[in-house]
Amino acid sequence: MVTVAHDEADFGIDFDGAAATRGEILHALRGRLDDDVLRALQHPGTPDWLLSQPFHVVQHLEELHGPADAAVGELDPRWGMPGAGRGGELVNWVGPYRQVLMYGTAEEQGSALHAGQLVALWSEIRPGIPTAIVQVWEQRFPELNAIRR
Repeated sequence: MVTVAHDEADFGIDFDGAAATRGEILHALRGRLDDDVLRALQHPGTPDWLLSQPFHVVQHLEELHGPADAAVGELDPRWGMPGAGRGGELVNWVGPYRQVLMYGTAEEQGSALHAGQLVALWSEIRPGIPTAIVQVWEQRFPELNAIRR
């Protein structure tokens, strides 16, 4: 245990315990997540928050049948999905798509994301997503990996 002094307050940080806990969490997730997701979570540099709320990935791009544009259908406001801009052009797909990729279940991804939009915007979406998530999406869907810029 390491004690860190900060403005007259002491915080005990158990770095050894944190490492053990990380391993225990990964062990507990076995069988509950797809193997490729579990492997990605084990890479060094994977943020700890991904262990507490692991990500999901659809099995096939064809499952992404969300609206092709923001004017179609009712979109879940939780994702901050874009609206139509002036003249009907679509604005701000990147942020909402990142949110759904990082926090959405496979079912939520299927209803919120559109395969064509994801492929078209991947080079813009990719930089804001943790590496573990990007790796799984690109391994499952080579068409995403092929358009990396």
